[in-house]
Amino acid sequence: MNLKSKYILFTTCMLFVIIGAFSYQNLNLQEKEIREDEKEKVVLITEIIKNGLVTVMLEGRGREFQKFLQTIVTEDIEKAWIFNPDGGTILSSSLPSQIGSSVPSEHVTRFKTQKIPEVFSHREAEKTVYSIIVPIYNEHACQKCHSPKNEILGVLDVEVSIAKTLQRINDSRKRMILFSIITLIVISISLAMLTTYLVNKPINSIIDTMKKAENGDLTVKFLSRRKDEIGKLGSSLNSMLFELDKARREIEHCHFEEMQSVEKMATIGELSSAIAHEIKNPLAGISGAIQVLAEDFPEDDARKDIIAEVLNEIERLDRAVKDLLLFARPPDLHLIQTSVQPIIERAKRLIDLQAQKQGVIIRQIPGDNIGEINVDPEQMQQAFLNIMLNALQSMPGEGTLTIATYFMPNRDEVDIAFSDTGRGIEEDAIKNIFKPFFTTRHTGTGLGLAISRNIIERHNGKIIVDSRIGIGSTFHVILKAHSS
Repeated sequence: MNLKSKYILFTTCMLFVIIGAFSYQNLNLQEKEIREDEKEKVVLITEIIKNGLVTVMLEGRGREFQKFLQTIVTEDIEKAWIFNPDGGTILSSSLPSQIGSSVPSEHVTRFKTQKIPEVFSHREAEKTVYSIIVPIYNEHACQKCHSPKNEILGVLDVEVSIAKTLQRINDSRKRMILFSIITLIVISISLAMLTTYLVNKPINSIIDTMKKAENGDLTVKFLSRRKDEIGKLGSSLNSMLFELDKARREIEHCHFEEMQSVEKMATIGELSSAIAHEIKNPLAGISGAIQVLAEDFPEDDARKDIIAEVLNEIERLDRAVKDLLLFARPPDLHLIQTSVQPIIERAKRLIDLQAQKQGVIIRQIPGDNIGEINVDPEQMQQAFLNIMLNALQSMPGEGTLTIATYFMPNRDEVDIAFSDTGRGIEEDAIKNIFKPFFTTRHTGTGLGLAISRNIIERHNGKIIVDSRIGIGSTFHVILKAHSS
């Protein structure tokens, strides 16, 4: 069921309950008013009959008394009788056959118990009628013919049919029900039309606009001149589509530039690899030739120092060529299950001598027992070594390099943390330190950390840096504890 149907159904149900409740209350009020009107009519009819009877008696037309009662029977008045207040015997009646018979006991009882004459309803011959019992008092004018000892000359009992009253009530109910149904139908149809025009149609238009956007057409617009919430929603949608289209164009432009950069870097990498191969072999030959020539020099020859400096520079060039080859053409991974501690120990031994020369203390915290993980020991050692060398280079004077391992069971990962007490890394430099050839020093190729990140990411891991100026830096190597 769509939103429009739900809204109309829910609103119709609410209207049905509200209109039904008001209609029911209105019917009860109308019925009460109709019944009150009929009771007043009964009182009025009874008063007219009573006055007519008194007039007949005062005019000395006593023989016409019975005839008068017989003539008052109409469609509404069922019957009227006068009974003796003491014995309850009918003295005169609109139905002559009832004269001399006894009045029903409930009428006598009501007469004796009522304080004032009141209209009441009761069943009579399988139908409901209104009745009122009115005493005829022995007025001064009546005492010409009647003894003044009797306070009440007789009791007038009139029965009026309420068939018309019931018919009016029934007709009122039918009209109210019909009116309520017609009102409900009209309101429901009006709601459906208004919902279609004000809500359903613009929402469908918004949905169509979004579908076109999903299919890739971000230039589509929702056209509406409305100033209400739908109009504001359309304006927001248009703004969002404009920003998405702008972002897509920027992404495509960046992607194009990135692809050009990748192609350029790939070309440079191939060229660098080729050049590195061409340089590596002559360097080895030059180094060997210089060492052979140096053997012919006496120990106290000043040229010995020059030869040593040349060999150091050749070694530095050789390391740079190796780094370039390792970055341009990384070897395949050979994963095995091994402990990470021996790998850290081997990398540490390679920098122990340099650390001693710089006055840097290397501390290893036992940390958590993480067991064996799935890595390539040789390449991971290279990654750790480059991180340690970077730490040493950040502490040209004295300092401390702390290495610790932690197990994170909630993520099933291992954290190998390398913390130094160097000068720290500038915030702008942190996002660039893993880029190839980026370096903040005058020496080095800027490939060490790039190679480390490449190795770690090929192990499905990641490297994170935390650094504070003047306090130091921590490199976190995050690796999976168990391979899936």
